[in-house]
Amino acid sequence: MAEPAAPPTGLTVEDCVGAGFRPYGRYLRRSRAGVTFRVYFSADARHQAVLLEARGTLLWIDGRRAPMPVDLDGAVKRASLAHWLEHRFTTRSLGDDPARALSMWAWMGEAGRIAARGRDGWTQPYPTVPAGMTLADYRELGFEFSDERCAFNYLDETGKSTIRLVFSPDLRHQALLLQGPNWIGALLWVDGEPVPVPCDPDLGPLCEQFAEWLDDRFVHAEVGGLWDHPLYDPTKINLLGNVRGLLIWDASERVRRMELPRPTEAWTSPILLASGDSWRIYPDGEAYRQDRPDRVLPIPR
Repeated sequence: MAEPAAPPTGLTVEDCVGAGFRPYGRYLRRSRAGVTFRVYFSADARHQAVLLEARGTLLWIDGRRAPMPVDLDGAVKRASLAHWLEHRFTTRSLGDDPARALSMWAWMGEAGRIAARGRDGWTQPYPTVPAGMTLADYRELGFEFSDERCAFNYLDETGKSTIRLVFSPDLRHQALLLQGPNWIGALLWVDGEPVPVPCDPDLGPLCEQFAEWLDDRFVHAEVGGLWDHPLYDPTKINLLGNVRGLLIWDASERVRRMELPRPTEAWTSPILLASGDSWRIYPDGEAYRQDRPDRVLPIPR
């Protein structure tokens, strides 16, 4: 389908009716020569969405092309999109950029398609993560929040690929962790930027699928795959291994730091804490309760 010109902005219901559109439930519709247009208005009438269906599907929100959510075969999720337009777009007073959540939905569809490729899923480039996503945007997409800053969702209808979201305490930064089917770990993005994670050519990313913000600047996650460590115990059933390291990302300076246990250190569930001008790394919860850190490091300035 050839790319048509963008529809005019600032339309009203009266404008659409004057152009031959007819009301159908929560939208206005006009069909001619195998082409159907639908126009949706937000509850406060500040925003409009125009959906074109012919041999393909195109969508504009406030006069700008909006990306389309797709399934694992690359087909547009028409039914889900229509449901979102009719039951969310038209029933709410949306923010300044109602297309932002849709951009993330489309990204999740494309990311899910790549993740489902098996081994190629952790070696292929992913599309750019939409910028400026807010807590409200993620709630709009149906993310399940375990608390006010952490959320979870599936990337596709199979439920085999997941995405986790963790906001910094000040909500200025966010970490996304993507885990595909049959992966033992996850890929990581912080503020939309891909963070290099350790990876096994055969087993995939070796970063844990959970991350934690130390403060408003540093986020960290456990990394595994340390099977050559002298204290690795193969009898401990854990896909990433029972000995762990820490990946620390500086969201302000955009710098990665890796802290791995020495041969005599058994970090099974490392805890990173800040104390004064130092980081303290504890090998596990018991060492933390006894205040016996394995490592004390100056906090980067």
